[in-house]
Amino acid sequence: MPTTAVVTGAGRGIGLAFARRLAQEGHRVIVTDVDGDAAERAAVEIGGGAVGLQQDVRDIASHRRVAEEAAALGRLSVWVNNAGVLFAGDAWDYSDEQIATILDVNVRGVMAGSAAAVSQMRTTGGGVVLNIASLSALAPVPGLSLYAATKAAVLSYTTSLEGDLRHAGLPIRARALCPDVVNTQMVTSRATDPGAAMLFAGPKPLDEEAVVRAGMELMDSRQVFRVLPRWRGVISRAGDLTPSVGLELIGAMRKIGRRRQTGT
Repeated sequence: MPTTAVVTGAGRGIGLAFARRLAQEGHRVIVTDVDGDAAERAAVEIGGGAVGLQQDVRDIASHRRVAEEAAALGRLSVWVNNAGVLFAGDAWDYSDEQIATILDVNVRGVMAGSAAAVSQMRTTGGGVVLNIASLSALAPVPGLSLYAATKAAVLSYTTSLEGDLRHAGLPIRARALCPDVVNTQMVTSRATDPGAAMLFAGPKPLDEEAVVRAGMELMDSRQVFRVLPRWRGVISRAGDLTPSVGLELIGAMRKIGRRRQTGT
């Protein structure tokens, strides 16, 4: 029986890059996106029988429907929860709609997708769930407090899910990838946004292919989560030992990022 893979938020960016790679690995890919037209275009580009579906990941039941669609095409073996949104600004300035949206997409969408994937995989021989978190899950990110909080939730959920899967003896792996800033439209669109200065404070952004390579390796490894690049994770963790010093350093980085945004 052919294997299938689901990638959410795959109409462009990292999701599309994952979908391409999974198709190259021999999976029949289900591409989902809130923009149904983008999902269909991506599926045509990928080829190999890929299917594009409109999906709003905030709809919990939609994940079960996607899982059923994937199972109808083959044995569901990979599910990548990639869909996400980002808002920038001071922690007290987010609107009610922004708070609800980012929690529903970045957290509820990942949890619902993971649950739907596990429910399907446990009856058909197992598989792997990859959740796209972020380096921001590991340290304070002024200006991106909501985004960082949701990614910390994704990381915590994934490690707990892995524990549940092991306890149950299920042949399913849960993994979380925590990349640094990636050169995607979600980031470049914030080039002049003061609240997003931290996105532009570090080294050169990662390219999508580097993220995909790391994600593919992680799915096949015993490691539960991985930071990309690894050295950034070490620095982020070091800040936990001296929070006051870490926050001062992060404040300085935010200023650097803002100068890069303004070219001053």
